[in-house]
Amino acid sequence: MSAATRKKRAADPGTTCRELCARFEQGDLPRCLLVLPPTSGEEEVWFGEQVLKAARTFGRSQEGLDLLDIDASSPDFQPEVLEGFLASKSLFASRQALILGRAAKVINKWPRLADALLAAATSADGPEWMVVQAAGNTGKGMKALAATRKKGIEKARFRGLYGDPPPWKPDPDASEAAQFVAMEARERGLKLQRGAPGLLVQLAGARPNDLIQALEHFGMLGTDSIGEEEVRQVAAQSAEGSAFDFADAVLAGDAAQTLRLIDQLSRHGMRSWDGRRVSARDAFSMILGAVTREHKKTVAVLENVQSGSSLEDALTAAGSRPSMPVVNRMQKRLQVATAAHLDAVLAALVEAEENVKMAGWRDSTAALEFLAIRTMRRRQA
Repeated sequence: MSAATRKKRAADPGTTCRELCARFEQGDLPRCLLVLPPTSGEEEVWFGEQVLKAARTFGRSQEGLDLLDIDASSPDFQPEVLEGFLASKSLFASRQALILGRAAKVINKWPRLADALLAAATSADGPEWMVVQAAGNTGKGMKALAATRKKGIEKARFRGLYGDPPPWKPDPDASEAAQFVAMEARERGLKLQRGAPGLLVQLAGARPNDLIQALEHFGMLGTDSIGEEEVRQVAAQSAEGSAFDFADAVLAGDAAQTLRLIDQLSRHGMRSWDGRRVSARDAFSMILGAVTREHKKTVAVLENVQSGSSLEDALTAAGSRPSMPVVNRMQKRLQVATAAHLDAVLAALVEAEENVKMAGWRDSTAALEFLAIRTMRRRQA
């Protein structure tokens, strides 16, 4: 299919959220905005909450506006209060507006609320603007909202950010989550150098709230330019840092170092870089993920170097900023990581995952120990 005939891609949820919040800051609010569950993928409520926050900030800055701001999930919620507000003029102001948060359950419990909201959105006597967050549930009332095509009503649907880059651009910095954290960093006066956004997503995950917390952590450290090495340093004493160390040891075929790290994991456990406790199973997945990503990067760099590229150019092509620490680390790795060894590492990774997820090994530590032995480089006779 040619590019001309390819269907236009919808904006990612981060961009949609940012554009809506910018409109609200300028007072450009639709008559009614419905924040609904996504048609596909896992829902991410954080974006809807930011939209409500922007609407709330604008509404509170307006003089002469009767703003009804309701959390519909509250046990004190009374549908009659909402219906009365929608059906009558304010006694205190000439203008009205509504913010209704977490409304899916009450709309399904009292489907008449959906009819009241839709009627108010198209009535000349209704509120000046309304923002309704009705995510996370489906039912009769929600179906009525989702199906409406009435003029003046806009819909926003927020799925989770994709943490993996698109297949046509396998650069970790090209994922939706990496693009989102890079944009949020710029808005905070921080600069994420090449390779840092993708690595930060690997560390913190693809959820926007976790990525924002990571940026705030760097902000508190007073760091305004953040590269891969700075991200690694912050994670050095954490579970993610241990995962990187494990990856380096496996790719170097250093079984002794790998087993020392496994013993440390068994005795002390692991905590995420932001202090959260990491379960043994999550630690196993984190470690395998780190080894897999570093293996993929090493294979790409090795192929480019063997084709005549400089190490710096090979690292750039693999999605890393070729800073001195990154170059030195890859140089040491390539001294021992031959193509045959990298093939053995890949086979051992597949086997380790199969042992835990398919063969039913309950002790993931044993699977990691087996991986260390399988990837050990044996001295030549």
